[in-house]
Amino acid sequence: MTSIGESAFCNSEPPTDLATRASRATGHGPRTTGFTLLEAMVVLGLVALIATMTVPNLLAVRRHADHRRLARQIAQDSLGCRIAALTGCRSVGLVFAQAHGKWYYTMVADRDGDGVSRRDLAGGVDTALGPRTWLEFLSYDVRVGVPAGWRVPDPGGSGLLPPDGMRTGNSNIISFSHLGHATPCTVYFNDGRERMLAVRINGSSGVIRALEWRRGWPAWRELVI
Repeated sequence: MTSIGESAFCNSEPPTDLATRASRATGHGPRTTGFTLLEAMVVLGLVALIATMTVPNLLAVRRHADHRRLARQIAQDSLGCRIAALTGCRSVGLVFAQAHGKWYYTMVADRDGDGVSRRDLAGGVDTALGPRTWLEFLSYDVRVGVPAGWRVPDPGGSGLLPPDGMRTGNSNIISFSHLGHATPCTVYFNDGRERMLAVRINGSSGVIRALEWRRGWPAWRELVI
């Protein structure tokens, strides 16, 4: 004969938590965490699609910002040259040069009264007023010059530009006299893909302008710096 206490003990079930009871009531088992292979492939596909649409735009925005930063820095350093020339009563210029295939420029002061020259700088007569400014740190992968075959229009309206990079005579120097007058010049830069930048300096006033051009454009456009 089984007592009531023994019967209740034998027929009792082990305690269950609320989640287990709910799953039994609804007829569904507990949901496993994580993604299935199909879900993961769909997510990766969407990420790749978004990347292909946004990355080219981001690169174009970056190149545009790089050109503006480069133009702004050259304009600031050119203004510094003019101030140094006026206050020091001597010629001061930005000397553009290459080292190891990379372009840079240096602010140089005339010390013998014949203007800033590359020969005097190499001979220690003219002196550098600061360190070299490397163009690639201002604009990634920037190159000086007009690429061959691009058919770049002259900003002044005189046909097409030849494939070189400076309009400063043969010296590649942006120079300011002790009166504040500048060598009339235009320096051209390109990104090797489709964009060009022109930094133009007016000779009498020393006013600096920046222009941009892209392959396919009929004319240059003003770049606010």
